[in-house]
Amino acid sequence: MATSKSRAHKKYFMFGSFILCCLGASLLAAAMATLNWFEATCHTDLTTSTGSINFGLFAGSRTLKDGSTATHNLKVVCDDGDCMYSCGSTKELRQEQLHLIREQQYYPSWVLGNCTLALVAKSHTPSLFRTSWTKDTDASGGDRVSSFVGEEPATTDDPPNGTATPGSGQAEFMDYGLWAGTIACLCLGMLFAVVGALFAVINTATTPVEAITGVPGLYVWNTLAALFNLVCVICWAVQFHSHLTKNVLLYDRDNGWTTQGNEVFGYSFWLVVVAIFVHVANILIIFFGTYEPKVKEQMKAPESKSGTIMLY
Repeated sequence: MATSKSRAHKKYFMFGSFILCCLGASLLAAAMATLNWFEATCHTDLTTSTGSINFGLFAGSRTLKDGSTATHNLKVVCDDGDCMYSCGSTKELRQEQLHLIREQQYYPSWVLGNCTLALVAKSHTPSLFRTSWTKDTDASGGDRVSSFVGEEPATTDDPPNGTATPGSGQAEFMDYGLWAGTIACLCLGMLFAVVGALFAVINTATTPVEAITGVPGLYVWNTLAALFNLVCVICWAVQFHSHLTKNVLLYDRDNGWTTQGNEVFGYSFWLVVVAIFVHVANILIIFFGTYEPKVKEQMKAPESKSGTIMLY
């Protein structure tokens, strides 16, 4: 009777382990699908123009408000160890944009021609291009940036061929290794969370013979999931502090836009942090649900035989 009660007791904890593994995998899936690993507000140096930026692991968006409101959908592009969020509509255009920024070229005309709803803020510092836009209303009632008003000709002080060294210095790209490591660890953490959930179901229904499929295996899967989640968090934290805290507006910085000092970790990042604690809690649940203290057997003294002792 005691054995059946113990088995029923373990089943409840195994089912609880299954729920927590599913929760951990769901948190990681949500983190990968959402676009809020990085969030920031932006502004121009000399005006009240504002905007907002949010990045996911693969895509993001950027909204600038300077008289008109324009939003760009961004996608990650990588080349030779450098990564950035580009507004180009195709892979080729995104790579071209990365190369232009790497070579420190002025190219507002490229943005206007290749990025939907491009908005180049009116610069209050000398610049090759100075543009303004009017706001029209489309059939659906939404605003769209549509009319190009004018472009200032380059002065004699401007560099030839439309290139110049940007005033904000060398462009700061994301590191490809840290970006790829974040994604890889997130995927592995999700994989081990799913494996832990599957074996938790097996342990709820039966008692596996092999250790790796039984309770010891549940410790392994949850530990690996928590470990890879931790490495994922570390990779993105290093990426954030090393490459995303100066100014992520690589192709708007020469028009006065900056995000410096306004960057924060988005909720997508914190979902992974929560997932770490979920798996740690899962390990504790497995321990308290399956731990059985060993009872030491006391050695009994040999019984003395009664009767007469025969002497020879």
